[in-house]
Amino acid sequence: MDYSMEAEEVHAGFHPWQWQWRLFALLSSRTLSPRRQANHVRWEETAAAHLFSANIPGVRKEEIRVEVEDARYLVIRTELDLDADADAWEEDRTRRRFERKFRLPGMVDADGISAEYTHGVLTVTVPRMHTRLRPAAVGLIGANPARDSAAPAA
Repeated sequence: MDYSMEAEEVHAGFHPWQWQWRLFALLSSRTLSPRRQANHVRWEETAAAHLFSANIPGVRKEEIRVEVEDARYLVIRTELDLDADADAWEEDRTRRRFERKFRLPGMVDADGISAEYTHGVLTVTVPRMHTRLRPAAVGLIGANPARDSAAPAA
């Protein structure tokens, strides 16, 4: 008798490798297929700007939306034109759906954000603000004990 068969008979309600099979099934499912994983976004930080690069091939420029929400979040999404794709397969439609949301770092110029879509790669440039704050002197409040002890007693 095969050990796996024997183990299933002896431990009918529990199989020691059951969690691994469930994990394998989850990782090999359609929701995590390589086609969907290919739409990752790469973030790169330079001295002048933050660069976000997203691989979203097969999407028309008109279907891409790059927005800033609440002056703190960069949102990259595709909005499908379903009338033009009425005869497309459902799988193709899900492949082309894409949305990512990133919290913008401090000291960026939200009005200067630009985006370029070339050969299936979207590049969003978020420029940094180059304002330098001057050091400010802070005055101290309180008695100076050294000066008070040097004063003549009256």
